[in-house]
Amino acid sequence: MCGILAICNFNNEMVDDNLLIRMRDTMYHRGPDQAGVYVDGSVALAHRRLSIIDLSETGRQPMTNEDRTLFLVCNGEIYNYLELRDDLLKKGHRFYSNSDSEVIIHQYEEDGEECLLKFNGMFAFILWDISAQRIFGARDRLGIKPLYYHTDNKRLILASEIKAIIRDPSVPRIPDYEAISDYLFCGRALGDKTLFRNIREIEPGYMINVNKEDRHFRIRKYWDISYNYDYNRQEPQLIGELSFLLDDAVKIHCRSDASLGCHLSGGLDSSTVVALASKYRNPLKTFSIKFSDDAHIDETKYAKAVARHVGADYHERSPTAADLQTLLTSLMWYMDVPMVSIGGFAYYTVSRLAREYVKVSLTGHGGDELFAGYHAQFKASFKNAGMFHLHEDPDRIAKRSMVAKLLEKLVYQGPKGLYRSMIDRLNRKEDSFEDTWIQLHCSALPHADSSLHQSFVNKLQGYSPRDAYIAPLKIANTVQLLDRCLYHDLKVYLPSLLHMEDRSSMSLSIESRVPLLDYRIAEFLATVPPDKKVRGLQPKYLLRMISSCLLPEEIWKRKDKFPFPVPQRFWSSSELKNMTKKLLLSEESLGRGIFKPYMLKNACSNYIDPWLMINIELWFKLFIDQDPIWLSKIAL
Repeated sequence: MCGILAICNFNNEMVDDNLLIRMRDTMYHRGPDQAGVYVDGSVALAHRRLSIIDLSETGRQPMTNEDRTLFLVCNGEIYNYLELRDDLLKKGHRFYSNSDSEVIIHQYEEDGEECLLKFNGMFAFILWDISAQRIFGARDRLGIKPLYYHTDNKRLILASEIKAIIRDPSVPRIPDYEAISDYLFCGRALGDKTLFRNIREIEPGYMINVNKEDRHFRIRKYWDISYNYDYNRQEPQLIGELSFLLDDAVKIHCRSDASLGCHLSGGLDSSTVVALASKYRNPLKTFSIKFSDDAHIDETKYAKAVARHVGADYHERSPTAADLQTLLTSLMWYMDVPMVSIGGFAYYTVSRLAREYVKVSLTGHGGDELFAGYHAQFKASFKNAGMFHLHEDPDRIAKRSMVAKLLEKLVYQGPKGLYRSMIDRLNRKEDSFEDTWIQLHCSALPHADSSLHQSFVNKLQGYSPRDAYIAPLKIANTVQLLDRCLYHDLKVYLPSLLHMEDRSSMSLSIESRVPLLDYRIAEFLATVPPDKKVRGLQPKYLLRMISSCLLPEEIWKRKDKFPFPVPQRFWSSSELKNMTKKLLLSEESLGRGIFKPYMLKNACSNYIDPWLMINIELWFKLFIDQDPIWLSKIAL
């Protein structure tokens, strides 16, 4: 795992070596083991290395081919590199290292852009082709590893993190208010947007090709999920083929010359990964977190049961509200963007524990998105069927949630607004599939969100995130509602989770791997009709059947899993209350013109959830204002 950077000056101006190194070393945390640069006049590549495969000097980057016509920087892993290497050796290619990254260079020599279809891994890479005078880069199919770019017709900058790009003082720090409205609506900037107007991301499954001479700039999709159902395959065959894919995915994800372990929450996804990984790493080290002040969401008994069952070493950590207060500023710095949920704190905590023992850790991310594990997927597809069983009485939870929602709406909308929305709801026709999905996931649209300052709404000039948000529901090439939901989660929700996982782990210089997101599993499940995918409307039915042979019954039959929960009572702690007030009631925050001042005060009083407001204001203070007081709180 690494940090990568490339600069291409179209006007042939020489790259500033000192600036290049400062930009590269903004990502020191992504690669503390080695650093490298390659400068070819107006083109430069830079690299920070976290050594995982081929720990020797021969794995150093930027990396080149035999005749030094291709130079590469890569972030991530090509898990099938051994198989590709053997094939390339037979074709006459000569390798200088045992690194997986070198395979990219030789596969590109062999297949050009089509080399991307050969790689099974998590990766973002940039390749400078001297002969063709072009930059070629790509991001893995599901967006596990990040890649951003800035261009102003004079130059192109590509990097693993936004902070490396804006380290160049000539890159303007201009907020993108449309992207901010996306975040407030659904938790992330949509499409290729970032919260900076002039910085974009290469989307999952996309490649970039830039010709230096004529400045021809091309970004295109090279992979996507395509639904083509096999109705003839019977369940035993289905489970047999999927079991093989899962096992092989975990097997190749265990390839590492550095120490390796697993995150273990006690849920079905991470437990299955642990059970399979224990076949290839024994004894396997596992890492869990426990929120000691909230027994209701303590899942460590399940994690311990899994560790005992497979004979793994079990390690545990208990974060506190004081930890969150101490870490939040640093987390925002490493994230580059406001977090979709407080789960980033949980990911960071378990990664910090893992770092004490290993350099690589496998996680269970992707199981809910691929195998259908979210309540909303069933509610939107089957109209309330297939609902989860919960720890508490469902009616009690529903009533408590309804009261909480009514109180929050009362604060946001006032008595008259709440009355109007209730009347509208009573008179409204049955919601469309898209509207149901939005209600299950999103806040109000900007023009209808009474928490937003009118000056912010005016800046949007009528922009609404609705169309961009529901676009994946419409472009999925299937009429099956469940798979349209899964496709949307893969395109919108999963990238946010992967972003948090990447930044949380890399801030600690630890590599996080997600074997359930092996693209072969995603493509295979796209051939499985929904009625077989969730037989009897059981969430993650296929994964449960496979894990029934691997795990204790109390694990594979669970339907009460919480996604790395963080107690909401954390916000009531004195440490976080004080921090919230300093942020939200500061002169800058009150004058920002995004939230109405009285809403910021309500958030400080815990009348409404302060998370979104804290994230937005902290992001502005660190990345736009460059406030020295808040920057001094970052633990690098």
